[in-house]
Amino acid sequence: MDLSFLNPPPHALEETGAAFERPAAVRIAASKADSHSAKLLAADLKALAGIKVLPRAAFTIKLVRDEKVAHPEGYLLKLGEGGAEIRAATEAGVFYGVQTLLQVAVFGDAKRWPALSIDDRPHFGWRSFMLDMGRSIYRFAYLKRIVRILARLKMNALHLHLNDDEMSGLRFRKLPIGKENPHALALAELKQLIAYARKHHVTVLPEIECWGHAGFGVYHFPHLRGGRGMYGGSSFAIGPETFDLFAKIFDELLPVLEKECHVHVGLDEAHWALLPSVPEAERAKYSPEFLIQRLYELLQAAAKKHRRSVTMHLWADHKGRPVPKHLEGKLVLHPWRYLRRNEEDIKGKLERLGGAGKPALICGSGTGQAQMGAHYLSTMVWTNAAKDVPNVRGATLCQWCMNNVADQMIGIYAGAGWLWTPGRPLPKENDLYGEFFTSHRYAPMRVWQARFRDGDPEALRKDCGPEVHNGFYLWGPKAGKPAAPTASWNQQWNNESGIDG
Repeated sequence: MDLSFLNPPPHALEETGAAFERPAAVRIAASKADSHSAKLLAADLKALAGIKVLPRAAFTIKLVRDEKVAHPEGYLLKLGEGGAEIRAATEAGVFYGVQTLLQVAVFGDAKRWPALSIDDRPHFGWRSFMLDMGRSIYRFAYLKRIVRILARLKMNALHLHLNDDEMSGLRFRKLPIGKENPHALALAELKQLIAYARKHHVTVLPEIECWGHAGFGVYHFPHLRGGRGMYGGSSFAIGPETFDLFAKIFDELLPVLEKECHVHVGLDEAHWALLPSVPEAERAKYSPEFLIQRLYELLQAAAKKHRRSVTMHLWADHKGRPVPKHLEGKLVLHPWRYLRRNEEDIKGKLERLGGAGKPALICGSGTGQAQMGAHYLSTMVWTNAAKDVPNVRGATLCQWCMNNVADQMIGIYAGAGWLWTPGRPLPKENDLYGEFFTSHRYAPMRVWQARFRDGDPEALRKDCGPEVHNGFYLWGPKAGKPAAPTASWNQQWNNESGIDG
């Protein structure tokens, strides 16, 4: 029986060749620990597959905790005429097994189900999607819908690029940052989102730009501007006052995060400059490596104060990011390239940055910027090249500059498959530009969107609201107007510098 609709593709699938009548009703047996997954399964079976859940149904679906399942996100699924059984060591493993069973129920044959066994686990432990809240706007309901989409596709992290030159997508309480943006997420809302994501086995990674892309900050603290960034905008000048601002930011951010949390500090595409307040005798010690050291210290101090355990992430920048030797085992670097034609550069980055004993890596791949349809094939290149590199934890599908997820869904749908099961070639030889793959993936994605309504393009657009690109409304009566005053302020800086956009 054709099971090619399973996405992500399972690690190992074996069919017996037998088939049995699709049950009209089922019974779900689960311990209290898996009551949440059981409740979701019951609701989805009824709503998506038309299968009733009755206490005395002959067909039983068992959700079983089994410590012998080695991978923390792995599961074993057995499906036969007598019932179905999902075994996993953790709640996340059970949840992912449930998602696979649901796909069989929803997309499989309407009359008969195959007898099968699946031994499944993700190759990469970090499977993330990034939203650019520093250049566009994301409503709270929209963010929750995106979390549900990620969970359906067994992705387990949501990277929130919270601020940039154009705006801050997070509104602080004690600082003015974000208060100029009517669309910014309040700290209390971020806390609610993190709790909601955790119920769906999704970790939220907030990013605060701490060097380049600093317009959100220098708009309020102009004395901290150290010049433009690599592509315009602003960079922070580095010095005691800048570190004081970062300390205040971390002091407000850390309390809303989980006990074990992650914070990304940016550090890409910046211009190096020191504040006048840095004493001449101390200037020699200031460097990008010193900046990393101070940010790490400030973040750990805030974590200690608020009883958190935090891991610091940063961009590896275009040529790599040297880090203090004693911090190499404590940081996570994010190299990036977003196009399939960057394949040689991607492999070169992995050769330079990859290897045992080097800092952990999370690869930045594409869904795109303003390209409708997304650059999803870069995810294939990254994951296939990185699958045997020991310090690669996973990858992030980066959606930059805009809030239109509906038109970029193929990047998430296809990318989720490669993050879970890398190493798969394109389905047709000589598909140089991925044209066959496009039709091969788009068709099942559309069916998936039609049944799993969180991915419904119309629902996504409704929750999204007005489309914003690089801080400005694209369409309608507000077209060309800034979504926040920081966007036009940043544009003014760029215009004065002769930079387009």
